[in-house]
Amino acid sequence: MNNNGMLIISYLNQSIMEAQVERAHNYSNPLALVKLDLQFNPQEGKQFKEIIAFMHSFMDYSPIINDGGSSFILFLHDTKLHTAVMTIKNMLMSIRIKFNCDMKGVGITALEEDEALENLQERLHTLYMKSRISKTKEIFYATSSFEYGSGEIEQSLISIFTKQPKIKVYGFYKEAPMVHEGTVLEFDPSAFFLHLSKDYLTFLKREEFVYLEHPLVPDIMRADIISIDMAHSKIALSKIKFLDNSPVHRKNIRVAPHKPMQALLAYEEELQLEGIVSDISKNSILLTTQLNKVEEIQAKKLQNKKFDLSFHIESVDKLVHSIQVKAMIFKTSGNQIILNIYPNAEVQREISEYITMCQNLLLLEAQSSH
Repeated sequence: MNNNGMLIISYLNQSIMEAQVERAHNYSNPLALVKLDLQFNPQEGKQFKEIIAFMHSFMDYSPIINDGGSSFILFLHDTKLHTAVMTIKNMLMSIRIKFNCDMKGVGITALEEDEALENLQERLHTLYMKSRISKTKEIFYATSSFEYGSGEIEQSLISIFTKQPKIKVYGFYKEAPMVHEGTVLEFDPSAFFLHLSKDYLTFLKREEFVYLEHPLVPDIMRADIISIDMAHSKIALSKIKFLDNSPVHRKNIRVAPHKPMQALLAYEEELQLEGIVSDISKNSILLTTQLNKVEEIQAKKLQNKKFDLSFHIESVDKLVHSIQVKAMIFKTSGNQIILNIYPNAEVQREISEYITMCQNLLLLEAQSSH
C-alpha cells in the first residue's frame, strides 16, 4: 500500500473514532472501547475474515477498525465498562472454541463524561500494551480514576466518591434487578453510608447484601448490609468486594419465563434434545433437559458446533411467536446447558419485548409482597 493509501486509512479511522465519541456525548449513551491483538496470516485469510465477521456480529454490528499492524479497535455502543469486560471475555472464549484462536493483548476502557478523544485513546493504548507484555493477565481494563494495582484502592474510592457521590444500588427479586440511585454520604475502610429512598430501603430490609455500580469503578462492588436507618433514609454497608462477574454484568436482563417454555435443539437438521427454558436473555438461554441427553452431546463431541434452537414465546395478550436462532454451547452443568444465541434484529426485538414483559410482572409481584 502506498503512502497515500495509508494516509487515507489513518484519516478514515480517526474520523470514525471522532464520530463514535460525538455520538456518545450527544446522546449521553455509554460507549466502551476494546483494543486487541489479532495476527493476520495470509495462508489463513479465510479464517481471519470469519473471525472478524464473528466479532462484528457478536457485538451487534458495532464498528471495528484496524489501528495499525495486528491491533484492532472495537466499539461497543450503549455498553458500560463492566458489561463490556464480560462481553469480550465471552467473545474470546467463543472464538477460542470455534476457531482455535487465542488473542492475548486486550485492553478495555469506557468513554467518560466530557472526556476528550485524545485521553481516551491514550488510556486504551496503555491498557492494550500492558496486556501484551503481561505473562499472567489476558485483559487489562480501567477507568481514568481506578486501575487495579495502581495505588491504594481505598484512597481511590474516597477520591471517586468525593468527586462523584451518585451510585447505583442493585437488589434482585427472582433474578430481576431492582435498581435505585443513591448518594454516598460517608466512606471509610470499615463502613460507608448511602442515602436511599424509604421505599427502596423497605425492599432492602430482607436483603443481606447489595451490588453497587459506579461509572468510575471498573468492576461491580458487592457490600454487606450492616444496618438500615429508616428515619434518616440511610443504609450502612461494609466488606466491599470487587466482582469480575455478577448479575449486574449481564448486558441484557435474564429472567425466568412467565410460563413453561419448551425448546428443541438440533444439529444439521437432526434433533438432539428437548428441554425447558429455565431463563432467557437477549444473548443466552439456560436449558434444562435430561442428563443422558447432555452426555450424548458430549459423547458425539458436539460441544463446539453451531446448533439450531427453536422455541415459542407468548405475550400477555396470548400472541405466540415462533423463535428460531443459531446457538452454541457455552457451558454444561449436570442436566443444564447454557447456550449463547445469535438472533437477528427482528428476533432480538421480540425476545427483548418478552423479557421486559416478564420483568414488569416480577416487579409487580415484588411490590405486592411488601
